[in-house]
Amino acid sequence: MARDPALAARVAELRAQNAALRDALDPWLGEALPDRLVAATAAPARGARRFPQWLGLTAAAAASLVIGVGLGWFGRDASLQHDGMPTTFTRQAALVHTLYAGDVNRPVEIWAAEEKRLVTWLSKRLGFPVHAPDLNGVGFALVGGRLVAGNEMPTALFVYENADKQRLTLQVRKPPTPVEETAFRYALENGVGVYYWIEEDCTYALSGNLDRTQLLSIGRVVYGQLAAFEAAHPK
Repeated sequence: MARDPALAARVAELRAQNAALRDALDPWLGEALPDRLVAATAAPARGARRFPQWLGLTAAAAASLVIGVGLGWFGRDASLQHDGMPTTFTRQAALVHTLYAGDVNRPVEIWAAEEKRLVTWLSKRLGFPVHAPDLNGVGFALVGGRLVAGNEMPTALFVYENADKQRLTLQVRKPPTPVEETAFRYALENGVGVYYWIEEDCTYALSGNLDRTQLLSIGRVVYGQLAAFEAAHPK
């Protein structure tokens, strides 16, 4: 992918499609078990019509599968939380966003006019190449960036602003422990929306006081650009 821009763009497109599928289907994992599945696993009342044994076993297996998927997903959350993510990470992302995006005079250390120096500096401090996505196409211009403290790792912070002076922040850092699975999740922390994902050995959080649909739409743009950048600059 590093040698073939067309292939890198295709991979970025596929990753964006995966993100859209997760946005659409992940909420299903949080739903309660359907009553018909719960009822299917219960013993029949006396005098009730008996169904073939294989049907009951099939229903029980289906219910167990649903329970297993749900417990596996939420157990995964607990595991990530034990490592400092994603719950702690989203709260910290929202706090950092509120702290710096709300600073009218100096939200960043290095302004967008020196974007190249900003990116070089943050890449050196984080120990891997970072990239400031171009969000002008969705109405947000880069203000600049800074280095902020993470749980155990330094975090790169990019600040964006639109014509109405609304600000978005993108935070990038390494997780405390490597995470192989990519996850796309949304959280609302004290009124701040956080769209975050974990991509191999890097975590990202896009935060802002926007509605979920708008934030997720911008998040897909960010994700696609970062995927193309990572393909061309492997860590």
